[in-house]
Amino acid sequence: TNKWSYDHRQEGAALGQKMSYIRQTAGDRGALKDIQIFGMSSWLRQVHDAVLKLFRDFQLREQRVRLLGDLAEVALTFLRNGAAYGYLLALALGEGLSVSEFLLYFTAVGNFTTWVTGILKGFGELHQFSLELSSVRGYIEAPEPFRMEGGKAIEPDTSLPYTLELRDVSFRYPNTETWALRHVNMKFQVGSRLAVVGENGSGKTTFIKLLCRLYDPTQGEILLNGIDIRKYSYRQYIDLFSVVFQDFQLLAFPLGQNVAAAVEVDKGRAARCLEMAGFGKRLAALPQGLETPLYKEFDESGVQVSGGEAQKIALARALYKDAPFVVLDEPTAALDPVAEMEVYENFDKIVGDKTAVYISHRLSSCRFCDDIAVFDHGHIVQQGSHDALVEAPGKYQELWHAQAQYYAKQEKEPGVE
Repeated sequence: TNKWSYDHRQEGAALGQKMSYIRQTAGDRGALKDIQIFGMSSWLRQVHDAVLKLFRDFQLREQRVRLLGDLAEVALTFLRNGAAYGYLLALALGEGLSVSEFLLYFTAVGNFTTWVTGILKGFGELHQFSLELSSVRGYIEAPEPFRMEGGKAIEPDTSLPYTLELRDVSFRYPNTETWALRHVNMKFQVGSRLAVVGENGSGKTTFIKLLCRLYDPTQGEILLNGIDIRKYSYRQYIDLFSVVFQDFQLLAFPLGQNVAAAVEVDKGRAARCLEMAGFGKRLAALPQGLETPLYKEFDESGVQVSGGEAQKIALARALYKDAPFVVLDEPTAALDPVAEMEVYENFDKIVGDKTAVYISHRLSSCRFCDDIAVFDHGHIVQQGSHDALVEAPGKYQELWHAQAQYYAKQEKEPGVE
C-alpha cells in the first residue's frame, strides 16, 4: 500500500496542483477583469469540475488499494489468531491442560501477537519513511547547478574598472535542440551604455539571463576581469547586478521593504531612489509614506499601484541595490509618454558611472546608448552606435524604418494628432 502511494505520488500531486491553481486564479484580483469581461466563470468551473473528478477518481483508486491491504491484514490476523487459539483448545481438550495453564498460554499468545503486530507495523512505517526520504535524498544528492558558497572572491583592481566579456557563447535550454544563442562575442566595461535590440525570440532575454548567471553557457565562457565567472563565488557575482526584469515582482509588503528588498530600510536612501525613478510625487501623497503596504493580500489598507507605478518601484529597487551593472528590460513599457521621457532625460543621472544594459523594442530610446547590439535568431548580426547602424543596410535599419514608417503613417492620417 505504501509503495502504491509512493509510485503514484506525482499523479496525485499534479492533480492537487491543478486544483490549487484554478482556485487561486478564480480568486485573483489581477485576473478578475478578464474573468468578468470574457465570461470565464463557466469555463473555470468546467475545468475545475473536470479536474475534481479526476482527483476523486485517484482518491478512490488509492482507497481501494488501502481497503485491499486492510482486508488482507484482517484475514491474516484472523488466520494467525485462529490457528494459535485452536491449537490451545486442542491441547486443552486432548491433553487435559489445566485452566491456569490455558489462561497462561492464551495470554502469552495474545501478548506475543501484539508484539509481532507492533514490530510489523514499525517495519511498515520504516518502509514508508524510507520511500519518502528517498525523494529528499535524491534532491540533496542532485548535482548543484551553481555553487552558492565558496569559489574565488571578487577582488578587482581598484585602479581598473570591471571588464565583462562573452567569448563564443552559445546556449540552448534543457530538453530542446534549438539554440537560443549562438557564437555570441561581446566585451564592455563599467560606465558604458549598451542597448540590446531585436525582434521577439531573437535571444535578448536569454543573453541577460546568461549575463546574470541565471544559467551557464552551453558552450563558450563569460569572463569577468579575464576570469571565467564560474570560478567566482556565485553570491558575490550576482551581487554585481541590479536587474529590472520585464516580468518583475513586487510583494504585498510595505513600499520601503519592496525597494530595499529587506526588512531593514534606509529610508532616506529609499526615498531618493524612488524620486530618481519618478515616484516622488506619488510617495509624497501616500499617508504612510514608505510604510504604506502594497496590494491588499495582507492588509485592507494596502495600495493598489498601477503598472507604470510598479515599474518605477522596480527601477528604484535596482537603484537602491547600487550594483555596478544595471540591467533594464523594457524599463518604460508600462509608463506614459511623459514619464518615459523623464526616464530617458534622467537616464545618465539614474545610472551614474555604472554599466547599463538596456533592452528595448523602441529603437528611438536607444540613441542615448554608447553601443547597440542587434540580435537576430540568437546571433549578434550588427553592433555599433545608433548613427552608424541607421545608415548601414541591415537588421537595425530595417527595424528603424519599420517603426518610423508607422509613426509617419499615423501623422498623415486625418484626425490623428
